[in-house]
Amino acid sequence: MRLNAEAPDILAQEAKRLGALLVHYSTDYVFDGTKDGPYEEDNAANPLNVYGKSKLADEQAIAASGCAHLIFRTSWVYGARGKNFLSRLLKSAPS
Repeated sequence: MRLNAEAPDILAQEAKRLGALLVHYSTDYVFDGTKDGPYEEDNAANPLNVYGKSKLADEQAIAASGCAHLIFRTSWVYGARGKNFLSRLLKSAPS
């Protein structure tokens, strides 16, 4: 929770103080995965694990701070095994 919720809250407070735009990356883990079809930003969040709960907490803290912000909910970014964005990018990069 310190890294995923408290630290972004501090960043948001500083962004507000400086009049800066905060760009933050979150995750699709804020959703429970039961919806048929893609999620939209205004769908109700329902995290199923601590990671999702901590990322939802950071989104809420950023929004509550009043700073100018963009929050990107990403998925499929990287992982130790399996298909993901990074492995796909590296595979398609010229040698």
